[in-house]
Amino acid sequence: MSRRSPRWPIALFTALTLTACGSTGGSTTTGDPNAAPASPGGPMGRFTGEKLVLSRWAGDPWTSGQKEAAAEWSAATGGSLDLDAVPYENLHDKQALTLSGAGGYDILYVHPSWFGEFAKAGHLAPIDGYLADAKRNPSGYSAAAFLPNVLAQGAYDGKQYCVPDFVSTTLLAYRKDVFEAAGIPAPKTLDDVAAAATALNGKNGMAGIAVPGKRAGAVADIMGSLLTAQDNWWYGPDQKTTLDRAKAAKAVDFYVKAAKAAPSGVLNFHVDEAATAAAQGKAAMIISTTPSLQALEDPAKSATSGKWGYAPLQFTAGKPAGELIYWNWCIAANSQHKDAAYSFLQWYTSGAQQAKVALAAATAGATKDFYTNADVQAKLPFLTAMNDALTTSNPQPSLPSWPKAQDRIELAVQEAIQGKLTPDQAADAMVQAVQETLGG
Repeated sequence: MSRRSPRWPIALFTALTLTACGSTGGSTTTGDPNAAPASPGGPMGRFTGEKLVLSRWAGDPWTSGQKEAAAEWSAATGGSLDLDAVPYENLHDKQALTLSGAGGYDILYVHPSWFGEFAKAGHLAPIDGYLADAKRNPSGYSAAAFLPNVLAQGAYDGKQYCVPDFVSTTLLAYRKDVFEAAGIPAPKTLDDVAAAATALNGKNGMAGIAVPGKRAGAVADIMGSLLTAQDNWWYGPDQKTTLDRAKAAKAVDFYVKAAKAAPSGVLNFHVDEAATAAAQGKAAMIISTTPSLQALEDPAKSATSGKWGYAPLQFTAGKPAGELIYWNWCIAANSQHKDAAYSFLQWYTSGAQQAKVALAAATAGATKDFYTNADVQAKLPFLTAMNDALTTSNPQPSLPSWPKAQDRIELAVQEAIQGKLTPDQAADAMVQAVQETLGG
């Protein structure tokens, strides 16, 4: 199995060549998949009477926004697209069960942690042929339109299976007004963050910092960023572990210090709970994923809008790092509507559509033209910090066996927060988990 090299810089648009391969067959079509859009920028093709089902996780503003997009696509193409949105913690099992049975899904929103599993099992349809077919795409849309390092995450064994969106990373957000009032300089390093969290904890009814502590993926995302900031990663190109015990222990030690200055119940906090606490003025800082940080600047959700500064995570000043977080849009291998499914994916992942999503959901697109959109740059205050973080990044692991290791990694962090393990012991548990899962 071919894999991607770590530390791809998103902002540098590193060159990558994709060879067109794969099939566009196996689709039941009642219209013309090559029909031009009914209006400029609209979806390609006509699919009268075709009924598709899309599987994704439930959560706003994404689900409601996608329902609107599905309605727009349906009106333009003559097809229909229904959403099966379930809670994130149930999504993998629901998708796996459905794909292993008689089918039922046409389009899948697939997380990196189980992308490899699904691709290896043959649950996904290759889309190289679609991407390379000029008749099925508007001018300017092809594999070359994407950030190559992000598009590569939807490839498996030399074939492209998915197109990405929901590009994000982990960042620090801090209350500029609180730091100024306390006479504390804006934090530059994670040591600064830990010190400020301790100093500000309990002041004016606020915790020092909010962080996710629930075993739902975000803990591993933050750990991945903390490792990358030390020039380390879980495994290398040969899929053998490269995890350094000392660097893992340093990352856990920071996590424990942050958790001690976090709101009570941190082990039950996922990204949304952490962001809500910060938005409501209950924490002076937050480390979380960029989509969750949109709550800080949303006047309908936040009592602290406009008071936040943003910075990448870095142990050493001037060496920012992050984890490349993304989701993959894929077509089910047993779908009878692959042409129609591709029509929706192509249209929805275009720069113009992703810009609409970004303004509501604080996510970034994966096409190059997204990053030249002036409206997006003006309305996402953390975009500069995000690009700084992603200049040195590793993509979320997508090996078929990774979910087992991830759960044990997050359990080790939780047990360190609870005092059941020291940071060194937690690091040992992580090394053992990765070695047993991957070998090496």
